Amino acid sequence: MRAEFARLLGLQFLIVIVGAALAYLAADLPAVKSIVYGNLVALIGSLLLAWRYGRGQRQSEAAWVLRHAYKTAIERFVWTIFLLTLGFKFLGLSPSWLLVGFVMGQAAWLFAPIWMKLRTQYDK
Repeated sequence: MRAEFARLLGLQFLIVIVGAALAYLAADLPAVKSIVYGNLVALIGSLLLAWRYGRGQRQSEAAWVLRHAYKTAIERFVWTIFLLTLGFKFLGLSPSWLLVGFVMGQAAWLFAPIWMKLRTQYDK
């Protein structure tokens, strides 16, 4: 796994812990479970992207890469819907706290690459 993905996944895991601690201080244990689950849904999506990226590194054919990029986007969307539905309906987690956890995890996934790029530019 590339160092960037390892840092991103580490940051998302750190956000899981911080979010759970803040939810425990602000709310109750069911809220903590919901936030952790929502963060883990985002983390699983990131793991899927990292795994697919690693598999795609060995390919040089543009059509293959594009086909798998679309396939990965669809798989990630389907897995996210499945896992969120599982949390909402079957595990009975709090929908609002679950979505807060998911958005926190996604925000890390969106902003961490920008932050890492800015950090490497200023380190030079």
